[in-house]
Amino acid sequence: MTTSGSEKTRVRTAANVAIALAIATGVRYAIVEPAGLAHLCGAPGAPWWCAPRALAAAVLDAGVLGFGAIGAGVLAILTRRSAWAHAAACLGAAGLVLYAVATGAVGLLLGLIVLARTAAAGVAPPDARREREA
Repeated sequence: MTTSGSEKTRVRTAANVAIALAIATGVRYAIVEPAGLAHLCGAPGAPWWCAPRALAAAVLDAGVLGFGAIGAGVLAILTRRSAWAHAAACLGAAGLVLYAVATGAVGLLLGLIVLARTAAAGVAPPDARREREA
């Protein structure tokens, strides 16, 4: 049984988004949210890794993932490149878990729209065409 290129692309996209969700969930529940880590890092003489954890929490709180997803989604729409669309979908999915729900959802949708439009047109995205020509 052969699989079409469009089906492989859908499977790859779903796998990438699932991996992004799994990593984001791990970061959220293992690094950002545990109360014990917050208390440990708030105490005097906190371990060295508390500073990077605090920086990561500040970056996530600022919504960087969501805005990155929107930026990648806009680039995907303008360039029709599947790499940008995959980036938007993965960043948006991670943003949904890591406190950038509204902007992450927009970026996720922008990426998925570009991927769906290229699949519906029956044309391989420019990235795939270039890989086949090489």
